[in-house]
Amino acid sequence: MKKAVSVLVFLSCLFIMTAALAAPGGEAKVSQKKVVIVPFINSTEETKEYIGQTINEKFKEQFSGDKYEITSDAIVQPILVVNGYDATNNELADNTLLMNLAKETDADYVIAMEILHFINSRHASFFSTSAKSEVKLRYKVYSKANDKVTTFQVVGKGNNKVTSIGVPGIGTAMKRGIDEAMDEAFVKIEKL
Repeated sequence: MKKAVSVLVFLSCLFIMTAALAAPGGEAKVSQKKVVIVPFINSTEETKEYIGQTINEKFKEQFSGDKYEITSDAIVQPILVVNGYDATNNELADNTLLMNLAKETDADYVIAMEILHFINSRHASFFSTSAKSEVKLRYKVYSKANDKVTTFQVVGKGNNKVTSIGVPGIGTAMKRGIDEAMDEAFVKIEKL
């Protein structure tokens, strides 16, 4: 009888421990990758406020949630200042600065981006009118996994078509071009 009780107690303890580990919060939390985003540079003459808003929203959308954590500007800005980085010079951060940012913030990725150009146009036909925008972005990305900086460019094409009487806004086409280019860049960044 004592043996049966001992086995029963042992099995009960084993069951409780297994259930505790399987319960939400009992499992090991998947670590988030830390991302530092250097303030983007706009080397174009297009200075509309929605350009910056679109870019910032896209970064937040991509690098939030369970997989990523964006390092706050309150931490990043002082490091940029100490390292003498001035975004008003319209130059992307150099490789040494990206590596210093990664080291000082323990980031998995440090991303610097520049808008190189917008090529905007309107096309009209008998049935429709459209506004098109081609956006070219340049990136420098430090990846902790590879311990190196990779530079690349991406192009996005946005279109805003109106089939009734009216003139489509170029702003919508520009936003769509930015979205497309940044989506392509995010795919490349995740492969680093």
